[in-house]
Amino acid sequence: MKIVVLGSNGQLGREFVNYLQTTENKIFAFSHSTLDVEDLEKIIKTFRSINPDVVINCAAYTKVDKAEEEKDLAYRVNAIGAKNVSFASFKVNAKVVYFSTDYVFNGKKNSPYIEIDPPEPISIYGESKFWGEQYTREFNSNHLILRVSWLYGGYGNNFVKTVIRLAKSGKPLRIVNDQYGTPTYTLDVVKQTIKLLENARIGIYHSSNIGETTWFEFANKVLEDLGLESEVIPIESKEYPTLAKRPKYSVLKNYFLELEKLDIMRQWKVALGDFINNYGEWLLNE
Repeated sequence: MKIVVLGSNGQLGREFVNYLQTTENKIFAFSHSTLDVEDLEKIIKTFRSINPDVVINCAAYTKVDKAEEEKDLAYRVNAIGAKNVSFASFKVNAKVVYFSTDYVFNGKKNSPYIEIDPPEPISIYGESKFWGEQYTREFNSNHLILRVSWLYGGYGNNFVKTVIRLAKSGKPLRIVNDQYGTPTYTLDVVKQTIKLLENARIGIYHSSNIGETTWFEFANKVLEDLGLESEVIPIESKEYPTLAKRPKYSVLKNYFLELEKLDIMRQWKVALGDFINNYGEWLLNE
């Protein structure tokens, strides 16, 4: 297959590029600086020159709090950008892949969210990603949308790297202990996406690692797996005010993947252990 990866310098985009380069697929990678998702004319021109089979849209505005102040930018990238990519993909008969978030839900449910639960985002970031889903579906019927949660990996900034940096500073870590979700390894998302592409699936799927935890418990597990000692203090969300509201409970259940017997996502502790095993030494010396 000829595959275009947009947002190739981001956390998820780089994971895709690195993984796909080990396969027989032909990869065309574009960062924000080489192909901006806001530039519809250039996207269409570029896609027509490549004639891809699949377009994987990893371009995203991911600054949850900053989005409250940069509303226009968040919508331009996450919503209008998604519309542009979806439409341009449609113009060249390519499947489009879009990544959404657990933050499309309000967090008021006390059991894992499944694909048919109605989204109700409570932040600009969540709302912009929800409209990205809508536009991706509306402008290309051959679409694949994966909702993921609490992403971490070897590239870019993420919670795991933040925990390590704070622990190395020698200061106590104050971590929220009343928000529930599922840490998800970018490599697992990549492999799940490829499996869905190979099986010619379309539609919306939840694709997080399995299980649930809090940010506090997640931080402790990171330190435990790395063999780092640091004081971690559990706090409530109200003790750590943020510009954007976060859902209290945003655990995703990979319900449709399970029903279609396509779920290859691992238990979150297993995936984290694998990540630490592969990147631990590098992370400690970064």
